[in-house]
Amino acid sequence: MINFVILEDDLIYRSMLEMSITTQPGWRCLLSCSSIEEFKTNFPSRARVDFALLDIELHGESGIDVIPFLTVHSPNTNIIMLTSVEERDILMRALNKGATGYLLKDFPVSTLPDIIQTAIDGGALISPSMARHLVEYFNPPKRKLYEQDILTSKEHQVLRRLADGKTYEEIGMHMSISKDGVRYHVRNIYSKLNVKKRADAVRKWQEN
Repeated sequence: MINFVILEDDLIYRSMLEMSITTQPGWRCLLSCSSIEEFKTNFPSRARVDFALLDIELHGESGIDVIPFLTVHSPNTNIIMLTSVEERDILMRALNKGATGYLLKDFPVSTLPDIIQTAIDGGALISPSMARHLVEYFNPPKRKLYEQDILTSKEHQVLRRLADGKTYEEIGMHMSISKDGVRYHVRNIYSKLNVKKRADAVRKWQEN
């Protein structure tokens, strides 16, 4: 028997994960919830948990914050992070905390059994584009020529729309991400460009 727990605040996506798991012979979903508090309160600590599927972008929380709890209460669990954000810093933070896999949500949920089987067979679970970020982390380019080179492609998209005067809601609709996801990218942009407001970020970006 292979046991799973899920932390995902998107009800539809969580239901799809549950269905993909429960339709496999010998697979069980022991816990499926939408918040860290619910996850910790109901975690089946007396059962063996083989895989934890954790969403990174929760409402006001991060699934990464659950990793220390799992490493204490279920140290043999394979911790797989799920996200729609392609961000190297988040990848490294998750892996440093103890995650064993990092998957972008662009994979068909119907292929989850094949993905999990890869881990069971001893393979690494990491999306190809994130594997590239991992390689770049350990083999960084010698230098950056421009400020905008440090921004990801999605951060460039956000900045371009900020420059056009779009609201967070409009940007989210254009990029098919949540308003919180837009805020997340904006915080990273401000940090990378060392600015504190939209006008300065746009100016600095346009100058390069």
